[in-house]
Amino acid sequence: MLAQETAGMRSLVMHSMAHERLRKPSLPEVVSDALSDFADLFRKELRLAQAELSSNVSTKLRGSIWLALAGLFALLALALILGGLVAWITTFDVSLHFAFLSVAAGVGLVAVLAYAAGRSEAHAELIPSRTISQVKQDIETTKEQLT
Repeated sequence: MLAQETAGMRSLVMHSMAHERLRKPSLPEVVSDALSDFADLFRKELRLAQAELSSNVSTKLRGSIWLALAGLFALLALALILGGLVAWITTFDVSLHFAFLSVAAGVGLVAVLAYAAGRSEAHAELIPSRTISQVKQDIETTKEQLT
């Protein structure tokens, strides 16, 4: 009977100690939990940075494609329009030289517009600035939790 009472007391003490640990975690446990949470958060932030970087590279690629298309259309415009417009302009008793200059100016304007459209998309930053800001904020939050 004494053995049963001792076992019961021991069980009660162990249960009370376990309950006390759940209520008041020790400093190493708190630090361990905070570091574990930070590591998990850091992995998630790295995945976010990778996604943001991929998006930025896609924007740069689209901008490069627009620039290439601008060049292609500028060449096609020169080849197709120059001949036809120069011939048409010369029918108005305009000199051949002035007809060529007029047509070249129009084609140049179209090329400049296409270049501007491509450059605006190619200007996007590759740095994942939102993720960097979020990581800095996470580090500050973790520091506050540890102090």
